[in-house]
Amino acid sequence: MQFDNPLQQAFLVRRYKRFLADVYHPEWPEHNSPDDPLTVHCPNTGAMTGCAEPGMPVWLSDSNNPKRKYRYTWELASTADGDMICVNTHRANSVVGEALEHGVLSELGKLKQLRAEQRYGYDNRRIDWLAENVAGQQIFLEVKSVTLAQEQQGYFPDTVSQRASDHLRSLITMVEEGHRAVVLYCVFHGAVQQVSAAEHCDPSYAEMAQFAKQKGVEFYALECMISASGINPKGLLPVI
Repeated sequence: MQFDNPLQQAFLVRRYKRFLADVYHPEWPEHNSPDDPLTVHCPNTGAMTGCAEPGMPVWLSDSNNPKRKYRYTWELASTADGDMICVNTHRANSVVGEALEHGVLSELGKLKQLRAEQRYGYDNRRIDWLAENVAGQQIFLEVKSVTLAQEQQGYFPDTVSQRASDHLRSLITMVEEGHRAVVLYCVFHGAVQQVSAAEHCDPSYAEMAQFAKQKGVEFYALECMISASGINPKGLLPVI
């Protein structure tokens, strides 16, 4: 997945009210200091632990729409160690779709059909991707973005998420009906080398994830190469 237009680099002042962030750059004619920041849209509802530290280098996409209240969107950040993070969780579905189309997820077999945002299940919720393999078996695939990292260990979620637990319950019903059901952690932090459920953040989700595994829900983690040019799927990482 390539960004439509070149991203603009800035530095983070703060993230607040969940959907807003203040940034600056010393070379901008305006908003060139932390005392006179530019407010941008933050497309991440999570805790963003370790991803929103004041002074972090960040990268912004430009909507090219001066009438939009917040013209710029915060896309990427970089840690002090140089690890790139995609904070825009909405990018995950596109990256996973690209991986599916190019056969990066060989564990799912050869796919002959792929549809996004389909209604399914007893609660009529949307699945991120609905695929069908050459044997005619349906595969229900739920995408989760991973940005919480402790050294090389990635975790999901980064805060309590009842919605994530509800998704697992829906996937279990799909397995019971004879389909394949998959949780795919899209790893959006460059330091992460393996992923697990974040028991320390959401014990209920961790318990439900373990139960879902026992019921036959499959769990995978997709490693991504993240840069200011784009985000490209690389391959699978261990889920423990």
